[in-house]
Amino acid sequence: MADLRVELLVVQDCPHLEQARRDLETVLGRGIIEVPIQLIFVGSLDDAEFLGFQGSPTIRVNGDDVVPASELPVALACRVYRDAEGRPVGSPPIESIKAAVDAHRRDRLQAFQSQEAARVAEFAREAEAAEASAESKGTPPEG
Repeated sequence: MADLRVELLVVQDCPHLEQARRDLETVLGRGIIEVPIQLIFVGSLDDAEFLGFQGSPTIRVNGDDVVPASELPVALACRVYRDAEGRPVGSPPIESIKAAVDAHRRDRLQAFQSQEAARVAEFAREAEAAEASAESKGTPPEG
């Protein structure tokens, strides 16, 4: 999980910063590798435009918002989320954070499994080629 990048983007004095940080730490604490949280203070509309910041707090995992909202404009304002029951809340629901981190973990596991399967297949091809070469020369295969 060393390649997991977590950003917490906020405006100065965001009233929901601590809740968002606690929820992130709770989700990230389940992993076996410590993942740092990059805290980014957005101080101007230019910064907000550059970052595609849609309100405070925003949490991104590997650059992706944990609660994508393409309809929201760039803003230096509080952002309102909805919890599982549809009630307005001031920070991304922990379920959304968990889903984003878990998706990254699943993707990494699948990539690792694919790499390992490719290595095993290559090893098997090389072993078969060595055996065929040994048989054609009339020498017993190494074993």
